[in-house]
Amino acid sequence: MGDQLSADETRVELSSGRVVSLHRLSDQDSAAVMALHQLLPAEDRYFRFFTPRPAHLDQLVTKLTQPDAMSYAIGAFDAGRLIGVANYVVAKDDPHAAEVAIAVAHDDHRAGVGTALFKQLGRIAASHGIRCFTADVLAENNLMRQVVRDIGWPRKRLTDDAVVLRFEIELPDAT
Repeated sequence: MGDQLSADETRVELSSGRVVSLHRLSDQDSAAVMALHQLLPAEDRYFRFFTPRPAHLDQLVTKLTQPDAMSYAIGAFDAGRLIGVANYVVAKDDPHAAEVAIAVAHDDHRAGVGTALFKQLGRIAASHGIRCFTADVLAENNLMRQVVRDIGWPRKRLTDDAVVLRFEIELPDAT
């Protein structure tokens, strides 16, 4: 699945056959994180932020690249180019649950980037005591729905409009 490179970096082979590195985002990644989000087409931004023009993108970049105890963000890098970001934020009312979000560069859709990010973030979250993720996913967001199917973790809808999903983190080596 993935080769461990360091405490914070893993190399994984995507479903497309490409090998990318995944590592925790830091201040050094701020410009790349901003560029990734700014270059998303309007539809991709809508699926990620529920609006094609997200306000305060600079604040999001700061949250993603300045780690704290209540959140974690990783990036997928292909030959040094950031092609995807996944992050979680621990729920205020449940320290074993976190909200998760993913953004993948448009040209890298359907290559397995989102699935690789989601799986790695799940491993990291589980090591920090997180047992489940929730995600706001629009019913028409077919790419994220495919990631959900690819992951195969138990899930359920938390709202009637099928927007909020809850995932139980299941790791192959966890017992």
